[in-house]
Amino acid sequence: MVIVSVVQNENVEFAVQKVISLLGGIERFLNPRDKVIIKPNLVVDLPSDTGVTTDPRVVQAIVELCKRVDPSKITIAEGSGGVDTKIAFERCGYTDLAQKYNVELLDLNESQTRLVDVPNGKAIDVLNVPDVILESDVLINVPKLKLYSYPWASLAIKNLLGTVPGKGEYSQTSSLDFPIKLSNEYLTPERKGPWFGPRGEKQRIHKKFAESIVDLNTVIQPSLTVIDGIVAGYGKKFSEGAKPLELNTILAGKDPLALDYIATKIAGLNPLEISYLKHASERGIGESDYHLIQVVGTPLDKIIKTWENRLANK
Repeated sequence: MVIVSVVQNENVEFAVQKVISLLGGIERFLNPRDKVIIKPNLVVDLPSDTGVTTDPRVVQAIVELCKRVDPSKITIAEGSGGVDTKIAFERCGYTDLAQKYNVELLDLNESQTRLVDVPNGKAIDVLNVPDVILESDVLINVPKLKLYSYPWASLAIKNLLGTVPGKGEYSQTSSLDFPIKLSNEYLTPERKGPWFGPRGEKQRIHKKFAESIVDLNTVIQPSLTVIDGIVAGYGKKFSEGAKPLELNTILAGKDPLALDYIATKIAGLNPLEISYLKHASERGIGESDYHLIQVVGTPLDKIIKTWENRLANK
């Protein structure tokens, strides 16, 4: 039986502590002197209350829990796709967080990498993966809860895209290299157009996204995933951008596919209609049988009701 914990509470620190304690505590996932990587979702430099990026308060609570175990090093690492990662760290509140807790910030787009074979890869045979990811003892994945009625979701499995290098580029005109039309909240003066296309390893993954993101998840496997649903992102289509929806909810678990399956239920989505989750299920990279997933903590029906009420009042 796979356990997914869910906690709804306005106190972010309490919610994070509780959701991890329901899994057996942080000590279940790391040991003293471990090298810990915490990977948020900072795809762009928008604040967390937009529903786009991971709330730094969630990561702060995780850092505090990790420090109790006395790891040798804690690194907050991200490879932002839509902006210079260092700008995202600054504008999203992570620079101050790192200074306060004496942890390192690392731009994975600029990190030293090595070629890694992808055994049984369906779309990708090899990947350039940052050394720091491969050499870590513990990887804690901290995605944002983003659910779209299209249906689409950006959750645990998709968040690992930021572990491989490849900052994107913007263009005024559409092409195969610039396949995503962004909504207005992404458009800032330093960006050169409404069309966006990934580069580097991110570009390779996007070419056959559904299979490639699953390939990536067979190579990089987090020790723990904590989903930030304090302010969730929702919308009709992924390309139209996320809209904020206050849920005050944290989800956590060891199995990213089980987490994504449970998270999609909040918005009434069928995960098998989301192509990469369907492929992940077929390839058995995690648990996708609801009968074998135990949800503990706040009843999921309560979270679903909150989602419905917030949408109704928008």
